[in-house]
Amino acid sequence: MSKHTLVKSFASHRGRDAFSGTPEQVAEYKEISEALNKEARENWDNPEFHRQVAADLASELDYGFTFENLFSSYFSTETVGEFDRVVLKERRGLKVYYVARGGHVDETQLRTEQWELPRDTLGFHIREFEDKLRANFADEIAAVAELGKARLNAEVNRRIFNTLQAAVPSNSPFYADGAGLDKATLDDMIREVKDAIQPNGMGPVPVTIIGRASMVDQISDFPGWLNEAQEEIRTQGRLGVYKGCNIVQITNFTDEDGESYIPPNELWVFGGNVGKFALYGDLRVKTWNEHTVDYQHYRAVKDIGGLVHHPEQARRFIDTSA
Repeated sequence: MSKHTLVKSFASHRGRDAFSGTPEQVAEYKEISEALNKEARENWDNPEFHRQVAADLASELDYGFTFENLFSSYFSTETVGEFDRVVLKERRGLKVYYVARGGHVDETQLRTEQWELPRDTLGFHIREFEDKLRANFADEIAAVAELGKARLNAEVNRRIFNTLQAAVPSNSPFYADGAGLDKATLDDMIREVKDAIQPNGMGPVPVTIIGRASMVDQISDFPGWLNEAQEEIRTQGRLGVYKGCNIVQITNFTDEDGESYIPPNELWVFGGNVGKFALYGDLRVKTWNEHTVDYQHYRAVKDIGGLVHHPEQARRFIDTSA
């Protein structure tokens, strides 16, 4: 395969330079596109070419999924081997007594609480007409990489929110609603989450405030900000930290029909050990051709798993006025 590989050439050019950018960038995109199209037509019946395509797609999709997604910035995430088991253990039961010097110290016994992360598969499967691919292979395969990353990222964020929602339903004591988010309500949520967090021996456990722009922007409207905070709001359009909690503005991820995955009126406050998410091994991509008809298939899968085992460290707020 020539130097015009999918990962090197199109991951960095697609969308950014294809229709905009400097004349040099547009010209570079066109040159790479034409070279890749020529390579695809000349090697279409070469199995090695399609294996390289699958390897390039796997590399690009996995990198985008793992390193360009923000879910690991707000939810405890671990990357493990493809066949590893992820087991969470907490040891309790040890008591410390204050006694007179030389007095009797009562015995205690340790107990273990253990959770194993479930394991599911995340993936997509595309079927395209061969002539459509051969006519403009560069743009078509770049779109697979671009849309594949976006959809995988959207799905894993949706999964995290669905897991949180299942752990804190509307009848939970950790659920609240009201017509708009006010300072007193948010302060109470933060205080309750901080009080529920147990030390893990690794230093302070971070607390995160997360929601779409329609919710986190309400924090900027609270009265009484100092000049420094007002300047941060003015220059950046939002606050980065509130009462020691990181504020994460989640992307409005949508499905193929434009429907939002994450509600616009939902805000969360939770501690860093409210749950765990695991990514198992690398993303795997296969490509093959149907023997009886002229269709090419691309399938990408990755194993994931997650749970919320400390719902008491989360608070969910629904804005009923939205």
